[in-house]
Amino acid sequence: MPLVCAGTPEARRALLTDNGLADRFESVELPRWTNGIAFRRLLASYNAILPLRRPSELDQEKLRAALLKASEGVTVRIVRLLERLAVEAIRNGSECISLDSLGSMPARAPLLSMEHRRRPEASA
Repeated sequence: MPLVCAGTPEARRALLTDNGLADRFESVELPRWTNGIAFRRLLASYNAILPLRRPSELDQEKLRAALLKASEGVTVRIVRLLERLAVEAIRNGSECISLDSLGSMPARAPLLSMEHRRRPEASA
């Protein structure tokens, strides 16, 4: 039965420190995305499924470069950033993702599951 696990470099190191697990599983590191045809296809796929009423500008060179810079080319960060941009586009009524909408996001796209840890505690 094939088993695919995804994780951080720390998870990979943990896997490799256990001889039993290291012998059973092969570790493969996915390369970071670059601004090429494969990345354009990835963005076109997301553009087709985003729940926005207007087409987004994901195929524009400047926006692609900005997405790569903000996400550092890491797949999960790209996906989460696109999700956040889509949510914001719905909230603000623009209904599309553009280079301008990316300007309101942080310089580096955090993982959504980690955001709550970065927010200041609400005063009691």
